[in-house]
Amino acid sequence: MKLAHRTWTQVETYLKHKKTLIIPIGSVEQHGPTGLIGTDYLTAQAISEAVGSKTNTLVAPPLCYGMALHHMAFPGSATLQPTTLIQVIKEVVDSFTQHGFQDFIFINGHGGNMAIVTSAFCDLKGLNDERRFELINWWKIPDVQEYEKAHFGDQSGFHATIGEVATTMHTDPEAFKDIENQSFEIERPEHDWPLSAKEFRETFPDGRMESNPGLATKQHGQKIFELTVDSISEQIQKRLDN
Repeated sequence: MKLAHRTWTQVETYLKHKKTLIIPIGSVEQHGPTGLIGTDYLTAQAISEAVGSKTNTLVAPPLCYGMALHHMAFPGSATLQPTTLIQVIKEVVDSFTQHGFQDFIFINGHGGNMAIVTSAFCDLKGLNDERRFELINWWKIPDVQEYEKAHFGDQSGFHATIGEVATTMHTDPEAFKDIENQSFEIERPEHDWPLSAKEFRETFPDGRMESNPGLATKQHGQKIFELTVDSISEQIQKRLDN
């Protein structure tokens, strides 16, 4: 159900019976020595497309760039300013609204986007806007968190986590052919938040935040992916039925 793979006439037909659009959003940023720079948008996109297929809901092309200012001391990372990302979200949503979409579900893969997406929703809603908005942060889904706790204990961490690295091993296996898996010692340095890019790299020199992604496997990734897709699909189907 990729919108990018539809013609305008097919979208027009879709809008006659459904007004919901899924929008994946992520980031382009480092994910430690063994995680893909595109992890956040790759996971959001793959999950969104699977959910779209399962619920017969159109999925927009992903918003790949997010707010990653604190990762900018690591090569390959890119960021939007918070105000820029808010404006991008608003203009994309307003564009789709012109054609009849009224229900927008953002499936997010990056923690740094959460407050910004919510702020954009507030701007979009205003005082009298009848459009509906929902933000789903896939890694926070209870079934996913329970699985990670059961299998990884306290080693998953907060960035370059076992779960997100494992999920990309499942969704993008070709990318890992040239990446050597390794085990990591977990350090838990004291730090304030937010951190500047310089402070982040000084505190977390290889980009991980209290995680051991060496425990990630394609098999774990497949299970986490399936749990995520099933949970979000059920949530969206209930939304569509109301």
